[in-house]
Parts: sequence; structure tokens; C-alpha cells
Amino acid sequence: MYLEIYNRSEKTPPSKELQEIFNRGILFEKNVRNSLFQVGVNVKEKVQDFSYFNSFTIYLLGLPEQKVIFEATIIEDLVFVMCDILVQNEDNTNDIYEIKSSTNINDAILADLSVQYAICKKRFQTNLKSFNLVLRKDTADFGFEIINLTEDLDKKIDTVNDKINEFKRVLKDSEPQITMGEHCQKPYECEFKTYCTKNIKN
Repeated sequence: MYLEIYNRSEKTPPSKELQEIFNRGILFEKNVRNSLFQVGVNVKEKVQDFSYFNSFTIYLLGLPEQKVIFEATIIEDLVFVMCDILVQNEDNTNDIYEIKSSTNINDAILADLSVQYAICKKRFQTNLKSFNLVLRKDTADFGFEIINLTEDLDKKIDTVNDKINEFKRVLKDSEPQITMGEHCQKPYECEFKTYCTKNIKN
């Protein structure tokens, strides 16, 4: 996390195989969007300038009509999240859908969604109607299933807020000195392994 914020240029580019996995995930996400909601505003495509994603999302949410927003950007207490699909209903409640190309829920997905839910809950309060995970079905036709995780994620809010405060303290300090080990491979191989290995050799 620290290197992602302060030393992103040291990140190792994804391998060809990993990039293909990313591409399949992007394609799956597009198929889900097209299947669930044919019409929606894509913040990334409309604005392109990253610094305006949040303000454009606020603008869209302020419009009176019912709307579907792709890549809706929410910032609360300096924490930034992007929602794959945000639906604002006529009664001003919101349904959020996060799309993962995995076929099952794992710890990494739950950790990601827990932070997103906590930030979205802070923004929308009681108007956050549901927070849903879209998983890929292990079929050749881009099938998927929708799992409502609202109640499960709501139970994690206090723990997540404690973690966020801990992360903020880390980012205010100097670069953490952490010995390399098995954690560099979990839940995925760290993109900064080469950077850390180089520093050990020096």
C-alpha cells in the first residue's frame, strides 16, 4: 500500500499471462454490465481525467432521474473507492454491484468489498439499499450469479474503520521495513517484489 502511494514507478509490469487474466476480467465485467443494464453513464469514459471522477459522480447523483453509473467514484475521509455499478433508484436509495471474475468468494474479495461497503455506507447512510457481489459461473457463456452481501459486510464496518485508521498512520510515517516472506505471494504475488529484492541485494 505504501509503495502504491509513494513509489508506484517501482511496480513490476504484469506478465503476458497475468495481463491476459486481467483482460478476461475486463471482458467479463463488460458482459455483466451489458446483461444487467444496457444503459448507463461510465465515469471513466466520460471524464477520463482521474481528478474529476469524484466530482462528476457527485454531479450525476444530484440529477433527479433514476440512473445507472459505471465506475462511480466515492471519496470519504480521504479513502477512495470505485463502484463497478451503482444504481440510484427513484426513491434515492442505492444498489451497488461489484463484479469479480472469480467463481467463488475468497478472503481478498471480502477484504476489498468490506472497505468499499464501509465507504459507501458512510456516504449514503440509510440510502444504501444493497451491496451485491457478482461472481462468474464456471461456464463458457459468461454466466454469473449475484450475491447480496449487505448484512455480512455491515457487521465488518467497525473492524474496517479500525484498519483504515491504521493504514492512515502507516502512510504518515516513513516506508515500512518488512522482511520478505510468504506474505509476498498472498493473496496474489506482490507487484513490488523486484523492488524489495533489489533493496535486499543492496
